[in-house]
Amino acid sequence: MNAYASLLANAQVRRLVAGAGVARLPTAMLPLAILLLVVETTGSIAAAGLISGAFSLGRAVVSPSVGSLIDRAGQTRVLIAGSALQAALVIALVAAAEAHLNLLIVGGIATIAGAASPPVQASLRALWPQVTRPAQRDAVYSFDATSQELIFITGPLLVAAILGIARAGGAVVASAVLGCAGVAIYATARAARDAPRAQTRLSLGGALLAPGVAALAACSALAGFSYGALSFGLSALAVQLGQRQWSGLLLATLSVGSISGGLLYGSRSWRAGVADRYRVLFALCAVAVAPLVAVGSIAIAIPVSVLAGLPLAPLYAASYVLTGKIAPRGRITEAFTWTSSTFALGVGLGSAVSGVSVASAGVRAAFVLACVAPLAGWLLVPLIRDGRGRPERAEPGDREQREEHAGARGHVEGDAHADPEQRAAND
Repeated sequence: MNAYASLLANAQVRRLVAGAGVARLPTAMLPLAILLLVVETTGSIAAAGLISGAFSLGRAVVSPSVGSLIDRAGQTRVLIAGSALQAALVIALVAAAEAHLNLLIVGGIATIAGAASPPVQASLRALWPQVTRPAQRDAVYSFDATSQELIFITGPLLVAAILGIARAGGAVVASAVLGCAGVAIYATARAARDAPRAQTRLSLGGALLAPGVAALAACSALAGFSYGALSFGLSALAVQLGQRQWSGLLLATLSVGSISGGLLYGSRSWRAGVADRYRVLFALCAVAVAPLVAVGSIAIAIPVSVLAGLPLAPLYAASYVLTGKIAPRGRITEAFTWTSSTFALGVGLGSAVSGVSVASAGVRAAFVLACVAPLAGWLLVPLIRDGRGRPERAEPGDREQREEHAGARGHVEGDAHADPEQRAAND
């Protein structure tokens, strides 16, 4: 774990991690809190699902545009403005729901509130090359993927804790307040203030048109589809076995496996190129999920869920490294928002398709889908190209030199390769 100790010894990294960790909590809290708010005010779970889905859809569809704006205008102003706007909108959402306004109005506010979500996670991933050395990339992106799992465990627990002392509207407002606080910490850090800005004109989809980015976004969507099918399948398995109370535990064990795999992956040095590792991890995802097809009890499902989770965080970490390597000059934040948005859309699609499949073919259908999607990703990975249009590959002993060259090629500008400790001291 020396790689992680080295990262956290950097004061700048600690501030970014702390600020982004709090700022990203609404990602895990708001969909659940909004769902509970609508259930509380309408009594309809169907309406709640639609309103919560509208929030998530607004976020997924608009975030690439916001990422493009960040690349042009800088992180600090856009993130702070977005968090303030979202806070105002979710307060309006609570007021509209409590006033029992028409669901179209409530859904419209929820969609706009989702669209206003500040893309902190994409912004943070775009900053990592600025505050870390090339040799630390695998560790920092693995740490990022692992912390994301912790956020999605912590967020729902916070909502549950708030509901113990307040109504659902209080959980919605508290989520927005936490987001504003976290963004304030993150966006005022020196690295965020000094993030390189593009000098090109804004054009939505510019990053997606770069060599390899569309293929990587498609791979990210397939990874999301697999996760959506897998998480739905675990919940459905508990219900099918007549032990729905265990569904939360199965999802938690999946996260435990992902966290364990991410920490192990990031603590090692790898000789293979990141694209080669990404492809192997897709195959491992299919292999790790396959035993769930034959599981027929909770006792067996728990350890098998841990196994299924092991490749997840490493897969996401490899995706982040690849995004940073192939993103076009001046569009790195937009590129990260494309991969995160397509992942989110994949999760939603995976859950929806699994729901239909499980209803007609049983719970095993969800796990089959969770195996097939990563195999499709395995087939697509060779289409990912670096900025020069050639397959991204690593030759033994050449990893550091290639990553230094990737940073110098434009993913990081100005003082990107300055001593991180020196920059931290100036913060």
